[in-house]
Amino acid sequence: MDHREGDRPQRPDHAGIRKQSDAPRDGREVEVLVRPWLRLGEQLTPLIGESGFCALFGRALRLTNTRFEFLGRCDPSRPVEDLFASLTRTLNEAEPEHAGEANAALLDTFTAQLRALIGDALTKQLLHVATEGGVGQKHEQERK
Repeated sequence: MDHREGDRPQRPDHAGIRKQSDAPRDGREVEVLVRPWLRLGEQLTPLIGESGFCALFGRALRLTNTRFEFLGRCDPSRPVEDLFASLTRTLNEAEPEHAGEANAALLDTFTAQLRALIGDALTKQLLHVATEGGVGQKHEQERK
């Protein structure tokens, strides 16, 4: 007989969530995960506005939440800074491997939606800037 049988979690949505008693991490892991979001926000918010960015993020969040339920704690509210603060808190509360997987899935879902809206070429350019920190390429006609 397993003496820990009564200690099993009752709900699966607690899988991967850190306990309050766990020692806090220094946040550097999550800082790296959130960095592409910050850059995406810088690139997209002037183009589609805060409402548009938050709506796109919120939709990606709802779709990704089916696989990573703890993402449901993230609030896709406006302003964008609040959204990123909520994402950072949510990822900090998750186990590092779950946080990374969830963030990657969220980014994939977000970019798939973006690709459907603005096309593959522009999405690739924006993602390059967001993930690599490079400067966006401008064609000769755009500089004039």
